[in-house]
Amino acid sequence: MLHLNDLPGAFILLGWIVAASVVALYAAQLLLRMFNNRLHGEASAVPVNSFFGAITTIWALVFGFVAADVWSANSGAAVAAVEERSALIRLAGMADAAALDLPDLEGALHRYVIAVSRSEWNENGNRAPAPEAEVALQSIRLALLAATAADVPSVLLGKMISDFDELQDARTKRLAIGAGDIQPLKWALVIMLGLMSMVSIAFVHRDKPRAGRTALKIFTIAAAAAIWLVLLHSAPYLGPVRITSAEIAF
Repeated sequence: MLHLNDLPGAFILLGWIVAASVVALYAAQLLLRMFNNRLHGEASAVPVNSFFGAITTIWALVFGFVAADVWSANSGAAVAAVEERSALIRLAGMADAAALDLPDLEGALHRYVIAVSRSEWNENGNRAPAPEAEVALQSIRLALLAATAADVPSVLLGKMISDFDELQDARTKRLAIGAGDIQPLKWALVIMLGLMSMVSIAFVHRDKPRAGRTALKIFTIAAAAAIWLVLLHSAPYLGPVRITSAEIAF
């Protein structure tokens, strides 16, 4: 979700992309002029025009795969947050004074939320587990073990243990998504193929420089807009469009 305080970051990212796109466009137009001067009238020296469409097609496919990975990671992050919060709410409901009255468990759950929000989520974007969260998890585990001596019915205890297992699974999924949110090599491939696509467009239009400049501008605008929109979501817990720790508050 994009919050108002995230807008500056989104526009800063857009500014960097626009600046890089302008530089790439200017370089591609220089190549177009060079191709026009050196290869004009020499059709036999270059491959047929349709050959260069292969490069833009490859770029579109690779970018589509990267975008699909980004959307999948964001969807998984949202699901993990819902699962984690749901498990916390169920455990807190059981520990409430109006239910089983387990104050140690209730306190451990609140300490877990605080540790996760502060140390794992807000400080490092869920890239690595925090010792504070591990300590809080152990406190929850010990509180559940203590519940066996408090005459808690075995059916309810079994359900609470199952909820605790779901809590740990959701946390593991969240940390796995946070650790692999940005993949530089994939984005480097997207950028390289995008630049090669601009070179191919310039080559194809070597004998029609005016049309070539128009085609380059259209491709640059479309590519920059697409890359910006996907990059906004590329870090589910740190980017301008992100899932915040408020999702697990209860």
